[in-house]
Amino acid sequence: MADRIVVYVTRNGHSRALAMDLGQRLGASVYEIGDKVNRKGLIGWIRSGYQASRGLATPISDPTPVLQGIRDLILVQPLWVGAVCPPLRSWLRAHLGELSTMRVSLLASKGGSSGKPLKAKFEAEFLPLAAFATIKENQGRAEKDRQLAVFATSLGE
Repeated sequence: MADRIVVYVTRNGHSRALAMDLGQRLGASVYEIGDKVNRKGLIGWIRSGYQASRGLATPISDPTPVLQGIRDLILVQPLWVGAVCPPLRSWLRAHLGELSTMRVSLLASKGGSSGKPLKAKFEAEFLPLAAFATIKENQGRAEKDRQLAVFATSLGE
């Protein structure tokens, strides 16, 4: 069994691409948290920001990865108003008891805002992070690859 996994949430595919690239780079299994809330279009974008800013958890489809024996859990999410996105919050609340023995890291895809508030909010609500990074959605492939390599190195790769 692999001792690390990547679990992600995506709204428009950017976080999925990062999670898949990272999973391949690390040789880790990748699982998507299914978001049961409609986040399409302008209304979905507004709903996403509102729910994240309020610290809400929302309905999800849990990919139910086997967490026993996992050493490193890498979470990937889009950055919504500098907060933990609601589907990831739901997943974390459901599995928080299982995470105490793991090194948990967080990677966020962002449009342009700073990721520093996300790290602070995550750690205040859940647990300390072993590694944290943000990657801008609109930068070139080479720069994304470089930043993924730096993040992977911070995980011990």
